[in-house]
Amino acid sequence: MDGLYKYLPPFAPDYSGVCAVLFEMGGIVVIHDAGGCTGNYTGYDEPRWYDGTSAVFSSGLRENEAVLGDEEKLLGKLNDAVVALKRKFIAILGSPAPMVMGTDYRALARIISKRTGLPTLAFDTNGMKLYDVGQSTAFMELAQRFINPFALESLAAPEINIIGATPLDMGSQANIKKVIDQIKKAGYSNISIWGVGTQIDDITLACKAKLNMIVSWSGLATARYMQEKYNIPYVTGIPIGDQASRYFRDIIRHEGGIQQESNITRSSNKNKSHINKVLIIGEQVMSNSIRTCLRMDFGISQVNVASFLSMDNILREKEDIFLQQEDDLAVITGENHYEMIIGDPLYKAALNPEYRGKYIEFPHIALSSRLYWDRDIDYIGEGGKAFFEEQMMDERSSYNYWHGREI
Repeated sequence: MDGLYKYLPPFAPDYSGVCAVLFEMGGIVVIHDAGGCTGNYTGYDEPRWYDGTSAVFSSGLRENEAVLGDEEKLLGKLNDAVVALKRKFIAILGSPAPMVMGTDYRALARIISKRTGLPTLAFDTNGMKLYDVGQSTAFMELAQRFINPFALESLAAPEINIIGATPLDMGSQANIKKVIDQIKKAGYSNISIWGVGTQIDDITLACKAKLNMIVSWSGLATARYMQEKYNIPYVTGIPIGDQASRYFRDIIRHEGGIQQESNITRSSNKNKSHINKVLIIGEQVMSNSIRTCLRMDFGISQVNVASFLSMDNILREKEDIFLQQEDDLAVITGENHYEMIIGDPLYKAALNPEYRGKYIEFPHIALSSRLYWDRDIDYIGEGGKAFFEEQMMDERSSYNYWHGREI
């Protein structure tokens, strides 16, 4: 049956993607809902919620407001929040209920901005799209609303903007810090990470950067916008593995000023592995970066990427697969005879029952949420090579070890 998901839970929705980008930006974020969608985000889609703080609220939508279209209660709550919290902007996000009501978020944002005096962002999210679309929308909105090339440079402009880094894709913030270490090894010091450790004021001078580094599909639209408008080149990829990290540093050191798109990918026949055919299931940029590691550090040339999430055609190889429904995963793993599969542990239950190859668990918070988000994997730089090398040698990661067990 088309569209029936028997094994996989829903991916994080679009409003969670927007919240993940804005979490540390210093604003008031309001999800227009009855409370459940906000609880879903704070409880299951945001690891930072448990050791940090952010002004993320539910509008507390109730039946009377929904039926009568009365938004004065929401406006009153926002006025109180602005006085109490002293934040720099407001963001209003949608959920399924106001989608049915036909809420005009742009009009609502204009009213909020007029009453509070704060910039107000409107996101027409509805919970029907996935987090990557929400993140992409949020990054683009930040670029279009807050970049100001004429601002006084009271603060040092960033040399490199990292766009696309949120825990939903990259997991532990320790790995994001290791990406920064790789950039610093290439000679850069002032680095701005949109979505992690960045305030809204830090976006103002983003147009002065020498290079944009895109670490997930959700940053691509913003990178292309900034390339066209501000002439900033960008590279796409994450430094996973030994040789790929050296190549990555070489790109941003020597090619950062070249006005063209560079995708971090090469192949190598060194350290040839006994494994010849691999499938990686996950977010496209992360999966492409793992593929580069397998090619460069292990000499595995036949590596396909499959994803339920958005895929960019420029970053897509001929044999890569967009998964439209859960059953597609069983079909492709039954037809292609992969010797190894890499992906979130929850994908295992949806594979073809006849699959007997190796499975390397690589958790993706946007899918498996709290089940595995404490399982930190050191996958940046040399740690990535060590991790995959250990997993390929570990007999316990074979299908026979986990088949039939509870997941």
